[in-house]
Amino acid sequence: MAKKDLKNDIRDFMKRYRYSKLITMVPDGTPHGRMMTHLPPGDDMVIWYATGRQSNKVREIKKNPNVSVFIDHPTDHMSVSILGKAEIVTDTRRRKKYWQDAWSFFWPDGPNDPDYCLIKITPNKIEYLDPGPSYHADQTRLVLKL
Repeated sequence: MAKKDLKNDIRDFMKRYRYSKLITMVPDGTPHGRMMTHLPPGDDMVIWYATGRQSNKVREIKKNPNVSVFIDHPTDHMSVSILGKAEIVTDTRRRKKYWQDAWSFFWPDGPNDPDYCLIKITPNKIEYLDPGPSYHADQTRLVLKL
């Protein structure tokens, strides 16, 4: 499969299944996962999340920016596993660019809320599993290195 086609398949999958598990590392080296809503990646495959500046995620990423993101669809066993670097984004321009009205529940002052920030995940490796209709007979695992 061509790299461009693989990227398109991964982006389509991530648009359909908007919930993912963001896994950070706590200071003692233990992984800490949580379910989050991601924004669909663009051509650069960067993943964006919204969070509060005082959250555990932010503290963990500041200490160790290596993260993993896992998205799966249990019915058909398709999944995407991403390894990458996270950074906390607080600049006003990007906070406004990625703002979603549904987030007003968490940040009533909208994109200017002082607690609202973004997590930017820049992937360096993505594994895509699409086993097809017969799960055990024909597994397709593709790795995209960025």
